[in-house]
Amino acid sequence: MDRFSFVMVLLSIIIGLGVTELLTNVARQIQIRSKVKFYWLHAVLVALVFIALLQQWWESWDQRFVETWSFPILLLMLGGPVGLYIISHLLFPQDMEDTDFEEFYFESPRITYLIAAATVICASTYRPLSFGHSLIDPDNAASVIILGAFLILAATKRKVVHQTLVPLIFAAVTLDVLFFHMSI
Repeated sequence: MDRFSFVMVLLSIIIGLGVTELLTNVARQIQIRSKVKFYWLHAVLVALVFIALLQQWWESWDQRFVETWSFPILLLMLGGPVGLYIISHLLFPQDMEDTDFEEFYFESPRITYLIAAATVICASTYRPLSFGHSLIDPDNAASVIILGAFLILAATKRKVVHQTLVPLIFAAVTLDVLFFHMSI
């Protein structure tokens, strides 16, 4: 097994846990749909985290030619997937029955979006810090905008702000994949 494959096993497990968390809870939400109140913004956020998890895995292919891996590089690389896993878990209550997902969404968005901001920082800086890639490049432009949006979301519970920024972040992440990482 080469070094890249060795590192990818752990990365893939963490990303797989996040995807499993999301898909399991979406399926539970569908199963008990008569006992929960759906909220479109929560669904967009779930889709955003799902796409971000896939993006983390997809973009890791770029690291296949890295010869030397160190433990600090591993920790930096795992920052993004670990943050996304934690967010995946926070997006759903332990007991979903009788949940109004609009109320649930606005109960504690601050911690979710602060973790999201930290995740963006980890995901966009680990290559420059670990491998000497440029921090300032077009691929990271979306990260700066998304980081700012997450900080705004952490600072306010105003519905109109959340209803505007979350779909815009979803669009930015999707466009980032389409323009910079469509194929490997």
